[in-house]
Amino acid sequence: MSVYRPSAFPVRYLRVLGKSLCILGTASLVACGGGSGGNDGPLPPDSTLVPPASTVLTLTGDTNAEVDNAVGIVATLSEQGYTRFQWEQLAGPVVTPLAGNGTAGISFDTAFSGEYRFQLTASNEDGDQVQGTFDMSVAPNSDHTRVQLRADRAVSEGADFSLRLNLSEYSGSVNSWRFVQESGPQADLVEDDSGEPVIFVTAPRVNSDQVMRFRGEVETSFGTYSDVAYVVVQDRPEVTSEFFCDGDGEYCAKTSPLNPVYSYRSDSPYRDALAQCVYSNQLTEESLCSLRTLPIIGLTSNAPTVDQIMDHVAVSHDWMGERFERFIRELDPYDDFALMLRSVTAIVISSDVRPSFYWSLTGAIYLDPDSLWLTPSERDLINEQPDYRSGFGSDLQYVTPWRYVKNNNYAFPFYPSYLRETRSFFDLEVDLGSLLYHELAHANDAMSQAKIQGGLALDDIFFNQAYKSDFVNPSVTAVNGMTSQELYDLADVRYRGAQATLLQQSYTPIDVANFFFPDSANAFYSYSSPWEDTAMLFEETMMSLRYGIERDVAVTNSPFNPTSADDYVVAQGQRGRIGSTLIRPRASTAVQGLLPEAWAAADDHLRGITPVALCAGEGWGQNLSPACAGSFGVLRFEVEAPNASGRMPTDRPRSFIPPTRF
Repeated sequence: MSVYRPSAFPVRYLRVLGKSLCILGTASLVACGGGSGGNDGPLPPDSTLVPPASTVLTLTGDTNAEVDNAVGIVATLSEQGYTRFQWEQLAGPVVTPLAGNGTAGISFDTAFSGEYRFQLTASNEDGDQVQGTFDMSVAPNSDHTRVQLRADRAVSEGADFSLRLNLSEYSGSVNSWRFVQESGPQADLVEDDSGEPVIFVTAPRVNSDQVMRFRGEVETSFGTYSDVAYVVVQDRPEVTSEFFCDGDGEYCAKTSPLNPVYSYRSDSPYRDALAQCVYSNQLTEESLCSLRTLPIIGLTSNAPTVDQIMDHVAVSHDWMGERFERFIRELDPYDDFALMLRSVTAIVISSDVRPSFYWSLTGAIYLDPDSLWLTPSERDLINEQPDYRSGFGSDLQYVTPWRYVKNNNYAFPFYPSYLRETRSFFDLEVDLGSLLYHELAHANDAMSQAKIQGGLALDDIFFNQAYKSDFVNPSVTAVNGMTSQELYDLADVRYRGAQATLLQQSYTPIDVANFFFPDSANAFYSYSSPWEDTAMLFEETMMSLRYGIERDVAVTNSPFNPTSADDYVVAQGQRGRIGSTLIRPRASTAVQGLLPEAWAAADDHLRGITPVALCAGEGWGQNLSPACAGSFGVLRFEVEAPNASGRMPTDRPRSFIPPTRF
């Protein structure tokens, strides 16, 4: 039987233009407006009474539920332009946090029975507001089995998102599961091919906000259990930007309508400019913002405070801004990130950013929130669909895994999605830290401190001022430049989706290792562009300097049906490659140009790094603790060790996106 039988009852409200609030129930319909409220006398002849324009707000969700259900409420509006949503709990057992706060959809788990009431206030840039309440009754749960389809949310039309079905405390065995869309405009549904109960969804295009209802069912040997999720598809402005192309350009940004983002600080002096300047599908050459409208942070201060930085943050959900602010306050002891943020116009954190990237057109960094979540409910809102580049190069015979390690173990704790674990705030230190070192390397490459100190024209756009003089990366390329044309060509396959030639398909792992290890790159991604070469050198150096973390890189086979990390057998690999004689001066040059305040310490640190060979012929997991003789890593076992369970290789680099024009 179904653990929980939800019902949906829409509740409607109206808003009048202006900053006052007007609430209407479904049982009555009246015109709300300003004025004295008195009778100003009869109307002139032939005149018509026209009520003020209004916006209809409809709240839909779970009006009835049981304890341990996953529930949600979503809002639709009859007009576009509402980008700020503030939810408040008015009654019932306290629910914190409300996952999705800041958007038109929230979700949470019902830990206690009782009568709940929530209030939503939606605002637009003009200060107009609409407000409404939603009631929910939660009864005790007579069945200990729990099934939840996560999570209710708001998405833009055309957006990609995922829904995960969780089942716990059940008896018997799981026979099957399925997903079905029960109502709303038809979306495209694709089941995850990994064998996990996850559905990937592409929202349809709509002419007005629409609610979709999905059901997930699990059939066990003791019965069938189900749950529903509500997803509101928001009507978004048409994509008209010349910088957001159809997917066939080399450096396309997103074609689909972007998530609505808003200034994390409601009192930011750039509140009304942030989204329009850096995260709008209507961005054109004529509407690009000047540095006077949205300056880089370094024009505000050479030593920016956290408050000054947060004035430049735009988010799709409140918790993303809260987490980023806490990270900058508590986990930046050397002020590396605060200093490097001088070069950016904005920090955009949104659930539809995947992968993270820097865009030299806007001067902003765009962060995937997968590096910021702490609670399972926060993680539920992050799209699980793979990086679009994950299938590139699938017909090649090799892969190039990498990882960060410390004390012969993974530096990043691993949290499987299905376990729904909470991670420590301090686990973000190296995860978000590595991401920021990479993306801010791009930002400081384009807008170095030398450029800022040389003076910038405030009435010009960021792009023109960034491109008026040299970047940092040419000075890095000039030092022991990379020479393998084979790897440059393979980078087009791996990272841009080019079709592999027959020759490239014939390359063995040994062939590729022979291209890479004698050359002067610290990472395979370095061959994708001089920008990535510089960023990878900087990122690995700073991770070693600040955290004592080393980077492994290897060439392995490409197993057909891998079940563990040790199915990936190392042909050749290296730990701490950044310290090799060919690469060390290149890394030092990168730090000197990107973060001169850290250069002396980094240069000294690089001289103390000695690369270590991984063990050829052993699995990727076994090589967490390499102990090989000789520079090419002789196998240390006389007989092959059995496969060990472990994490699969990581090959999901970040991005630099130059503009599609100019």
